[in-house]
Amino acid sequence: MSHIKEHRLNELELWGVDQAREALLCVLHTILFCRAPGPFRPQTVHANHFDLAYSRVGCSSVTRAVERAVTSLTAESLVPAGPELLKGSIVLSFFERRRSRSLFGLVSNEEKIVWEQWTTPVLVSTRPRDSIHPRTSDLERRRERYNADTLLRRTISDVHALVNGPLDHVPGSMYEFEIRPKTFADAEKLRDNAAYARVMLNPPLHAL
Repeated sequence: MSHIKEHRLNELELWGVDQAREALLCVLHTILFCRAPGPFRPQTVHANHFDLAYSRVGCSSVTRAVERAVTSLTAESLVPAGPELLKGSIVLSFFERRRSRSLFGLVSNEEKIVWEQWTTPVLVSTRPRDSIHPRTSDLERRRERYNADTLLRRTISDVHALVNGPLDHVPGSMYEFEIRPKTFADAEKLRDNAAYARVMLNPPLHAL
């Protein structure tokens, strides 16, 4: 597995940070749910800003890692993209750790091998909703919600199609994941904002 399998999802166009946050939670949890090996306790989450529900792995450490990374992006790492527009991306990487020995086996080094990476870009409108003319506000909000729902559903459908593709790059043992915001910010800051968690092969249900 020397090559990284990279997936870049279509940009999600959203209205407001709260909607962007929920859309990212939906996408990330869907990927993790589909990639989680072995049995686990699933949870169903009904979205507040979208007319849909999604499934997530019922593991508190996974939930915390996803929420930390999404908060890091929406609170700190979005950058201006135009008048009343912000943009950014979040990257989910799956990796395993391997130990290697140097000359005569005297020194052991641990290497992080990334085998799959998912990038989800977002474009967020910050225009106040009350700036819309009252006569058109209801229509505009319905249209905005319909468009956001359509984009998110399409993205989730793309995730399902991709995870059901070839699996020869997926390791057959324990692996971990990392989620980090990706913007034009400095690379050290991105590393500091990374959220880590571990995915076990066939984890016992009582541990989740």
